[in-house]
Amino acid sequence: MGMDDSLKIIAVIGIIGLIIIVAVYRFITQRRQLLSGRTIGRFYPQRQDGKFMFEDPISVSAGGKWCRLLLTLKSAEASRIQFSPNYFFEKIAFLVGTPFTLTIRNDRNHVVYTETRSLEPFVQWLGSHGHGSETMLGAHSETSHQGTVTLLEFMPKAAGEYRLSLEMTEKVEAEYPGSSSTWKVLEAELTAVEDVTPLSKTVSYPHKRIRI
Repeated sequence: MGMDDSLKIIAVIGIIGLIIIVAVYRFITQRRQLLSGRTIGRFYPQRQDGKFMFEDPISVSAGGKWCRLLLTLKSAEASRIQFSPNYFFEKIAFLVGTPFTLTIRNDRNHVVYTETRSLEPFVQWLGSHGHGSETMLGAHSETSHQGTVTLLEFMPKAAGEYRLSLEMTEKVEAEYPGSSSTWKVLEAELTAVEDVTPLSKTVSYPHKRIRI
């Protein structure tokens, strides 16, 4: 092995080591940020008409400080595929996450923030495990997800009472010739924390950060 080859190997090892160091640093930094702050509310939903409904007040002690909404989820997904001509020529059923609408109102009941989107981009931040089977005729898989995600970071202008409203669809289903998919929320919990250190922008996290 020549000198050039040795230098290349050392350079590759150095790059890999740097990547590992950066990943560990980001993990430690994010964990410290997530543990910051003081819990000001922990809420559980009502189930109504196929939806999880949160309607809860929080009292923010001071304005000009970041707050965080954490959503703890337990969910399950299942998919089925039949290896038939329909499967190869039709749209494939594949679902991840369910729709939700989040709204914040101030003490005068005025809406200061609202968003409607899907839980899909948050699912990758949940822990998961599953199993599946495959034959010449088709395939079937089931996966469960569980964990806590940052749904929103917000900075109120002033102290006071705010009302949180979160509505999540409990179950979504899709079926096409040759395939089907379901995604279902089993359990949910919403936590509000104030005076937090915002998550670093170097980590590509799907939540929004707003001032209200």
